Amino acid sequence: MGIPMGPFAALNSVIVNAFRIRGRAPRSEYWWFFLWDLVIGIAALGIDIWTTIQTIRPLGIYPDISTDPFDYLFVYWALISFIPRLTVTIRRLHDGGFSGFWYLMHIVPLGSVVVFVLTLFPSNDDNNIYGPPRARPSGKTTNYQGTGKSHDPMQGYAYLEASRQAPTPEMLADRKAQIRALYEQRVLGQTEKPA
Repeated sequence: MGIPMGPFAALNSVIVNAFRIRGRAPRSEYWWFFLWDLVIGIAALGIDIWTTIQTIRPLGIYPDISTDPFDYLFVYWALISFIPRLTVTIRRLHDGGFSGFWYLMHIVPLGSVVVFVLTLFPSNDDNNIYGPPRARPSGKTTNYQGTGKSHDPMQGYAYLEASRQAPTPEMLADRKAQIRALYEQRVLGQTEKPA
């Protein structure tokens, strides 16, 4: 069985793995993200309805309501959350031992019910063709890939801070040597430097 995770860990995991179809997602990750998606979607829809009602009141009987879908917040949320929702559902199907192609059942009438039922199945405790279950090594948290390193959201800021520093002459010389070696290898076709 997969490691249960809380709502923020699940949201973090889905965002980090938003474009990753391979692997597995435990039930807790899937359903916490489903709840986040539902709450934010309902809030966006509520804001759209409230805005539309505010537009209708002063205009009277024939209001000029926009027919452009991009005037509504819910459309933006649906577009932003589509890919993460797709990938986490496919990874959830993988965790239950099902192919990700079952996601295509959404095309068929009542196919969404089939996908919903498949996401309710428990996780496979053993390795399956989609990888090992998410496991925690003793005393360590793991990221989704199970490498033993936890995802550090501040890592990007550390890289930005390091990139602001002026390069030293040694760093510049090293970069030139790397570029030269890459040029010789890829463009000139040399695998080793001549002696």
